[in-house]
Amino acid sequence: MPVSSQSKFETVIDGIHFGECLRWRDGLLYFVDMYGDSVKSFDPATGEQSVVGEVFHPGGIGWLPDGRMLAVASEDKRVFAVGAEGNELYVDLAAVAPGWTNDMLVGRDGRAYVGNFGYDLFGEEMRPTRLIMVDADRTVTVEPGEVAFPNGMVRRSDGKLVVAETFGPGLALFDVGGDGHLTPAGRIEIDDDLTPDGMCIDAADAVWFASVMTQEAVRVDVEGNAERFPVDQNAYACMLGGEDRRTLFVATAPDHEPANRRAATEGRIEAMRVEVPGAGADGIGA
Repeated sequence: MPVSSQSKFETVIDGIHFGECLRWRDGLLYFVDMYGDSVKSFDPATGEQSVVGEVFHPGGIGWLPDGRMLAVASEDKRVFAVGAEGNELYVDLAAVAPGWTNDMLVGRDGRAYVGNFGYDLFGEEMRPTRLIMVDADRTVTVEPGEVAFPNGMVRRSDGKLVVAETFGPGLALFDVGGDGHLTPAGRIEIDDDLTPDGMCIDAADAVWFASVMTQEAVRVDVEGNAERFPVDQNAYACMLGGEDRRTLFVATAPDHEPANRRAATEGRIEAMRVEVPGAGADGIGA
């Protein structure tokens, strides 16, 4: 069992609009407050929060090899290099993303993989879409393999990219070539009621994901065996961090309606202790 029977979730951050896209880097938890238009860091040792960037409706975040932070601007379908001194446009994806852009994985080689809704979440029927690769030279390619609302992404120790298909539901697998391009490599089936969103990876190559509508954090091993742990609100993202990488942080909120989340600060980040530590760069194995 990855979680002891005594473990339970406790709130470590409250008063945010809508936490998403959690990362662990250099002893700090990073996350976006999506409808608070900010990228933040949190130090679990001191409880201190800091705003490290301001982006309208931010989504996925990651770091280039030179240390610059990238952040997705979801509604604008752009990616910015962000920092306290301001933002610089990194790439514009409006011509290739049929829906709002959302989560992103940035690898150590500087290649970024960006998901998108594929349709209007609030007014249309679901349509599959494809991932977008932004190469280190900023060349943009729409990659093969349809996915149903791609969300969180992690990279396993065998090199495979794992993508949460929120409305699949399932975990899509891709082989990653030496040139960064993707080849579909099957999927891990999960229970039909789950709605996987943000993800992280542990040292056993199991993935943890936040299941939005079932209000759970779920651990799935490489064979697809799942363990499910409830939280009190909808769950949108998770990350393994802490000094020993055995603290599971989960971002929760009452719902994901934009007007509701902008109007209220009911979002939380909750945490509990687990047995298997997190692994890989930024907690996503990039």
